[in-house]
Amino acid sequence: MTIAVPTAHSGRSRVKDVAQALRAEIQAGERAPGAPLREVALAEAMGVSRATIREALRHLAADGLVQVEKFRGARVSSPTAFELFDQFEIRAALFGMSARYACFRASDSDLAEIVARIRNLVETAASQSAAWRVEEGVEIGSMISRHAGPDARAILAGSHRKARWHLSSLGLDERGFVGPVDEWRRLASGLEARDADAASDAARRIIFRMQQEVTQAVIARGGPPDPA
Repeated sequence: MTIAVPTAHSGRSRVKDVAQALRAEIQAGERAPGAPLREVALAEAMGVSRATIREALRHLAADGLVQVEKFRGARVSSPTAFELFDQFEIRAALFGMSARYACFRASDSDLAEIVARIRNLVETAASQSAAWRVEEGVEIGSMISRHAGPDARAILAGSHRKARWHLSSLGLDERGFVGPVDEWRRLASGLEARDADAASDAARRIIFRMQQEVTQAVIARGGPPDPA
């Protein structure tokens, strides 16, 4: 099996490309939690050196996606419910900040578009599929987060991808967690009025409510695993 890795112009870029390719496979569920990541096999599949693979695995270990053990090599991390809850905390903080910045920085037309999308979500949620509600919520979140800085946007996007991976690994379906309609209404009203405090609070509450729903689902399945 040959894994496509974009052609890079430097060793550092090559490591970044390899790390990104592996990250995408892990978060897509193509490499299961606990699966070994053997340097020789990966180097052959990706057409790079073992040194490049080794450095890419270190990058993924820093992100928590991979565990590297001396004399035992690397393997895909087995995420816990506690780590998933951490991702919701990060998302809540950054989503709240993004909503606040949108009140200060977004143009009238941008805010009007966001508010219209939120109100459409609220009004049609009952007649739409859970998958549609989630994807629409993600799209609205992306529209709001455009008004945060690039670093915050990158962290928020990465945290969302990681939360999806955690949910999948724990046997939970993200489509069951869409957040409360009332808080989406409050978010729309806060953005429309450029009330940064109200919009930020509503945005955080949307994520925290999702966190509560996930907590209840985990408990219903036997409770969270013991922290490592």
